Amino acid sequence: MRRIPMIVCAITLCGAGSVAGLAGVSAAAASAKSTYAAAVAYAATQNVHYTSKAAQGGAVLTVVGDTSPTAGSQSLTIQNGGTIEKMTATRIGSMGYVRANASALSKILGLTAKESATYANKWLSFPVGTPALDGLVSGLRNKDVSTELKMTGPYSFGTPATIQGHQAQAINGFTTDSTGKKVASTLYVEAGTTPRPLQESTDPGQGSGTATGSVTFTNWGQRTHVAKPASAHSLLTLNPAG
Repeated sequence: MRRIPMIVCAITLCGAGSVAGLAGVSAAAASAKSTYAAAVAYAATQNVHYTSKAAQGGAVLTVVGDTSPTAGSQSLTIQNGGTIEKMTATRIGSMGYVRANASALSKILGLTAKESATYANKWLSFPVGTPALDGLVSGLRNKDVSTELKMTGPYSFGTPATIQGHQAQAINGFTTDSTGKKVASTLYVEAGTTPRPLQESTDPGQGSGTATGSVTFTNWGQRTHVAKPASAHSLLTLNPAG
């Protein structure tokens, strides 16, 4: 969502009354920022169910997950042409677990063809704190959700919308893609006394090379149960370098 910044309107487009216009812009930005901060703080304290969809080039990524204070689980599917990668990632305390098809083991984890065939659809474990692997279980605890929602300013209110049947305020800001480029993003927050995040979307525009997608949040405060795998082989013995 690309917009002319409000500060530009106040200075160059809106004519007389620029001092009053700047004051209004400043107040609006502060209000949008405080609403965003309240939504992030709320997200860090509640279990939630989320569904994320993103597209880049010919690849489509879908992630469905659930969080709790110390554990969480998500299922990931990447479809690129005729290739489908599927993986389930679980975090329980200080341990991470993954189970994936052969394609995902090879393309996401970098296992050899033989290892990928041998351990396809079997649980693999690793201790959280392994830098090269921690990304597999990021975003699975409540406090991680606030990191996933991270945006930078300047903040502004966008056009209100109805999300999942709820009236929502739109907060415009920016996220950073893998290249360090700032990308316009919008967080929709339920209007009212409880600032529940409902959806976050990123739309950098066609031809940008950055993924376009959204993540939707439902069932705030749900009971989340994450089952520990009955058995798991150590991933570090297969892929020590991550």
